[in-house]
Amino acid sequence: VTTLSRARTIHLAGFRRSFPVASYLAYVFDKLDVPAVLHDGVAGLGHRSTLQPGDALLAITFAPYSEETLALASLARDKGLPVVALTDPPATTLSGIADTILTVTEIDFGAFRSLSAAIALALALAVAVAARRES
Repeated sequence: VTTLSRARTIHLAGFRRSFPVASYLAYVFDKLDVPAVLHDGVAGLGHRSTLQPGDALLAITFAPYSEETLALASLARDKGLPVVALTDPPATTLSGIADTILTVTEIDFGAFRSLSAAIALALALAVAVAARRES
């Protein structure tokens, strides 16, 4: 919460099956007047130039981990931005990149993952970040 609440802008990266969580966070942050950028990869655009000093990245990815999310997290790390990861345990793929790792366990139904716990954690995180920014 502290890392994200101190950020000038929160960048959200979540591709493929993590995209619903990232896009919901973008919606919630907008409603809470928290500056956020959703990196959605539309038309192959990464919006990498929007990563600026004072910003932070919230990377959302679950096994099998999204190469797009890992690449954006690495770029943010290289630019000196703090990286917060929302992922599944044991999160070894992001452990060398992220400053903070929030883990959530979801149930898989074949090739489909329930996102209920991830969205609940994301909503709680967004509300806590907005509250901290106001104080």
